[in-house]
Amino acid sequence: MKIAFLCSGGGGNLRFMAQAIRMGWIGDAEICAVLSDRECAANSFARSRGIDTEVIDFSATAQTAVLAKLRNIDADVIVTTVHKILASEVVRAFSGKLVNLHYSLLPAFAAEIGDRPVRRALDYGAKFVGITVHMVDENVDTGWPIIQAVTAIQLGSTTQALMNTLFRSGCVGLLNAIASFLPDVQLGQEAARSSTMLDGQAVHFSPAVVIPATLDHEQGWAFLK
Repeated sequence: MKIAFLCSGGGGNLRFMAQAIRMGWIGDAEICAVLSDRECAANSFARSRGIDTEVIDFSATAQTAVLAKLRNIDADVIVTTVHKILASEVVRAFSGKLVNLHYSLLPAFAAEIGDRPVRRALDYGAKFVGITVHMVDENVDTGWPIIQAVTAIQLGSTTQALMNTLFRSGCVGLLNAIASFLPDVQLGQEAARSSTMLDGQAVHFSPAVVIPATLDHEQGWAFLK
């Protein structure tokens, strides 16, 4: 399976998926390309791993350069963590292949990027925050949810502390969502589960997810630091 990433920032999910492939968690998969709308840490990581990477113009109305590049790459799954809205032409051309990770329980706090949904949830007084891994359609953050995860907001919770938990939740959700594109792929010997502890917080997933045993321990996440 060929996976492409559209990125804008640090590339944390990219680095996680690269590690998942290296550890053999997701079968015969490869990250074939990283496209970004600016020079960022994701590009640097891609170059360090010998992955094709390019800064590309997302500003054109039809995103013709993006469309042409993605057609040339011919990926099976395209992870859309870029901080840009994809043109309808791109969404239609790759319908069923585009997957996004959003740091809220959609449809709550849609159309926000990065940690803004978490900050808005805290400002609003929400009692839970979460992540949604979803298919991308022609509207913003309205595509069919593949996996969602939720964690409680505790007294004194901060945006940064919640984002640490949600980032890990998003990594697990993204791994399982991508694996779902290949029905014959098993993520390991572990049984799927609906609840786990991530960064000291109880997290609940729906549907249940497989979490590699390595990630049950803090040292299992050390490669991201």
